[in-house]
Amino acid sequence: MYPDPILITGAGRRVGLHLAQRLLDDGAQVVAHYRTQTPDIATLQARGVTLVQGDLDSTEGALAVATAVREATPRLRAIVHNASAFTPSADEPHAAAAQYRHFFAVHMLAPWLLNTELAPLLRAAQTTPADIVHITDIFAERPNPQFDLYCSTKAGLENLSLSFAQRYAPQIKVNCIRPGPILFQPSHTPEIRANILAQIPLGHEGGAEPIYRALRALLDNDFITGAALPVDGGRHLAR
Repeated sequence: MYPDPILITGAGRRVGLHLAQRLLDDGAQVVAHYRTQTPDIATLQARGVTLVQGDLDSTEGALAVATAVREATPRLRAIVHNASAFTPSADEPHAAAAQYRHFFAVHMLAPWLLNTELAPLLRAAQTTPADIVHITDIFAERPNPQFDLYCSTKAGLENLSLSFAQRYAPQIKVNCIRPGPILFQPSHTPEIRANILAQIPLGHEGGAEPIYRALRALLDNDFITGAALPVDGGRHLAR
């Protein structure tokens, strides 16, 4: 397995938690960022994970996370930017503006700050090239009008990823994974779920494991950078 740790942001729940657990299962070292303490965080800690708590909603918070990571390890094999916020766009202008600032901070500014601050740790990795993987969304390419603020910042992250891919080559590869219907939200009614499933050519909810397999595929291939890999059961094909 990889000799240096992998940093995962937003590792306290859902996809981020699954990625951390599966990397541990396969023998990797993990540095797990989280915002809110949960029983799952305690489980990760019991498995030997290095934990970093912090709020990526502010410049100071993101820089504090970077500092904590540098204090925990001199090298990184990869950074997986999984931390995300997902809500429909607000109608009231002031609420929408606050929401937009939050999406921008979490989806774009925090990745930029962490990549910039932690690039020396990636360059110091014992195996090269190292990796940065941004978890975006199929909505980055085909936006949903009800989530336009969210979608636009995920699209911005993909554009930012292309810049980093050019800037950091050849020592660091930079790619995106675009999840589709991976894990239904608790708020999804049976009707909503059925409608989503009807738009998936492969016909089922993906679960988090396909994201892990996509991550491993990117980490283990030294000739892919600047790519955005859809993991959506073909939903991006739906019209």
